[in-house]
Amino acid sequence: MAGAIITKLPNNYNREVGYISHYHELDIRQLALYDGLILDYTDQQGCVNLLRQCRSSFIGTLYLLPIFIYSIDKNIDPIAESLSDGVVSSLQVEGVIGKIDKIRNKQVNLAAIDSVSPDIRIMTKVLRFLYTRETRLTPVVNPNSNIGYFYPILSEHYKNGDLSELFKILDDGIQKEYLRPRFVDRLHLCSNCYSGFINFRETCPKCNSADLVTENLIHHFVCAYVGPEHDFHSGDYLVCPKCNRMLRHIGVDYDKPSIIYNCRNCSHIFQEPVMEAFCFNCQKKNPVEALIDKQIYSYELTPIGEETAINGFGREIREEFELPGFITFTTFNIFLKYEVERAKNSGRISSAGSLILSMSDEDRNRMGPGYRKLAGEIADFIKNATFSTDILSFVNNNTYLIISPDSEPTRLQNLLENIRQSVHKLLLSNLVGYSFNLVPKVVTISSDKNHSDLINQLITP
Repeated sequence: MAGAIITKLPNNYNREVGYISHYHELDIRQLALYDGLILDYTDQQGCVNLLRQCRSSFIGTLYLLPIFIYSIDKNIDPIAESLSDGVVSSLQVEGVIGKIDKIRNKQVNLAAIDSVSPDIRIMTKVLRFLYTRETRLTPVVNPNSNIGYFYPILSEHYKNGDLSELFKILDDGIQKEYLRPRFVDRLHLCSNCYSGFINFRETCPKCNSADLVTENLIHHFVCAYVGPEHDFHSGDYLVCPKCNRMLRHIGVDYDKPSIIYNCRNCSHIFQEPVMEAFCFNCQKKNPVEALIDKQIYSYELTPIGEETAINGFGREIREEFELPGFITFTTFNIFLKYEVERAKNSGRISSAGSLILSMSDEDRNRMGPGYRKLAGEIADFIKNATFSTDILSFVNNNTYLIISPDSEPTRLQNLLENIRQSVHKLLLSNLVGYSFNLVPKVVTISSDKNHSDLINQLITP
């Protein structure tokens, strides 16, 4: 069998885009040298295996590598498609170069981090994948998974024996506000192994056997006798054993209000069986009430999650962007939560606002260290134009945040518009040849507002 061959696809964009059609003996470390890959889907298993190898790596240049699937047939395995950056029907680089550059430009923003904690490394991977793709973490139906779903990137690290850890890291992402959940499905899982491969069965309340037969109960309207159907059988007819009258028409002479169970193991007769959930994965017999009720969500990145993706855990702002008089994003969130609670308790209204400097990643990278100086100059201007009681923060390398306690939105709106006009003049004189835009936003902090929604409104361009 021929070894793996990576063909460089010609293009006019000065990008290293590789095409792989044979996967045998491929060393994935050499893939980090490419700007993007296109994988031939003719060898479906080889394609899927390579995708999973790359996405399960902890090397950023591999798990964040833009990878596309080449296939004329659109019938692509959902798992493979979820791990890729899309399916293409042509090997022309023009069809993928836009997405490759977009992902690569996002990667430039990522700070170098180092952590020995496996959970933090995995969560960092998830956050950074969502950030560079501007997408959601969406579960894919997968019959081979014990829970019936597969989470791209994440499920590669939590196989069927570690499903409780998978849910733990997702719940932690919600609790710490890195991820915002959206309901997809509800599962009932084994209390022992978290498997959803379960057989629900009726069992005998006396001997716990599932070897049961059922029979209808018959209620004779005329004499009110109720008994098992076999008591009424008389040849081909139904005859009441109490009054000897023939039962002709259901709904007129009689009805069948319920069923009874007969245990063939111990001959016990009963109406209410004990429901049992037998797990095919670990063979545990679960009482139904002991099953784990678990909701399946898709997840989108929150502003806090985006900041964590860029700078890592415990560092909300890169060191070079620490600005005097500006608090960290984490501390800003604490103040905002406090203002929301204060509004609920006192009924008083405060305001929060943002000033977002929109500039292409290409222009920002072209400025290099000059962008730090620019950010500092804008920060100084904002600090001098606001009140000493205003709370200031700076996030995402382009967004200035303000909380104005006990201040009407109109006052903050006018203030931000004045700042915008002045900063715009400053930028026009200093950024010749660069394109930019300044967008002010103001929201009201009141008792009916949610902290996460307020942050999302302020920080979303």
